[in-house]
Amino acid sequence: MEKLLNLQDQYKFPMGQLIYEQESAAEVTFAMTNRKALTGMPIREYIRPEELQEYYDSLRDLAFSDEELAILERQADKRYTDQYLGYLASFRLPAINVFIDQWNGDITAETTASWNAASLWEIPMLSAIPELYYPRYIEAHGGSMSQVWNEGDRRLTQMIELMRAHPEIKFAEFGTRRRFCSEWQDHAVERFTTECPENLIGTSNPWLADKYNIPASGTNAHELGMTYAALAEARGGNPLDGQHRVVTDWLERFPTMPVALIDTFTSDITLHDLTPEDIDRIKSFRIDSGDERKIGNKVIAFLERYDVDPLSRTLFFSNSLTPQKVVDQSNEFRGEIGVAFGIGGNAVNNMGFDASHDLPGMNIVSKAIKVNGHGTVKLSDDDGKHMGHPDDVERYQHYVNERLGGISRSAA
Repeated sequence: MEKLLNLQDQYKFPMGQLIYEQESAAEVTFAMTNRKALTGMPIREYIRPEELQEYYDSLRDLAFSDEELAILERQADKRYTDQYLGYLASFRLPAINVFIDQWNGDITAETTASWNAASLWEIPMLSAIPELYYPRYIEAHGGSMSQVWNEGDRRLTQMIELMRAHPEIKFAEFGTRRRFCSEWQDHAVERFTTECPENLIGTSNPWLADKYNIPASGTNAHELGMTYAALAEARGGNPLDGQHRVVTDWLERFPTMPVALIDTFTSDITLHDLTPEDIDRIKSFRIDSGDERKIGNKVIAFLERYDVDPLSRTLFFSNSLTPQKVVDQSNEFRGEIGVAFGIGGNAVNNMGFDASHDLPGMNIVSKAIKVNGHGTVKLSDDDGKHMGHPDDVERYQHYVNERLGGISRSAA
């Protein structure tokens, strides 16, 4: 039987602890979107809505076992409380509804529940899709699962050889939500652990981290800033103050994980709002959108303005990385600032029929779209990739421009 812990990313648990302490009563809606639905890769071509509903409903029978809770308890640096672990002990995934999205004509899914409960749907909501989709795609195109596994292994070997040729590169496997399947992620993590252990700094899958005795890697996600911001605005405040509250709450609660995810409302606004105390405490800046070279150099210049040696800090890149892109970014910043990487789908879903014929990659996301009925927003560092109702996005952009005093993103 599937393990609920194998269906989650590590960041859900420290983030869940913070939610439990700070905003446990918030009601949050999570919704899934297939970004490729309108460009020739609809989910419904190989998965029926009622079938996906049945699959999701079967996951609602899962519970965290004593063994799984013991794995979390062994993460002593996270300081999970007995109350939060008790919450997880009795947890079941809430109701979820699968239907056809009228905007793109493809399958979507949505759940509304208390924040922690809804949040724990995000990863299983996503990881279910390739589990159902790819076997049918492979069969429809005349391939076999053994053929695809053999080609996947060949590509894994190429990645591992590239990493071993660059021992300075440190990466975490970040692919649970995008994995080809659960068994393949297990296989890939085992190979990374045994064949390039000097490069590997962990996996985002807490079950596999424990199985292979490697670090469970994960801190927090855009969801935290988006939800805090929506709550702040609903209470009559500026949503950007909610984003900064994420930074302060996180650093206070988890001093052993001094990481800032800086692009929820653009990296400019996050850096602008950091206090000298924040800057002193933050040791890693996670970059998940935009031009990594420009943003990385922006962070370096920012640190230098505050007389902080950039070599005492780290840039953590996690945006659609390929092994070669990792090498290029490592070379770009070598000797200027520390770098590390989180590699998702290209670590555990780089599959094909042969060297020239790839399996199509998916671009399916599940995001917090409402908090207590109030719409959420994300202002990406990628132009044109903002999320939220257009009126909400425009209002948030006004807040950003007002706070930055008209400074453009390129000039900041």
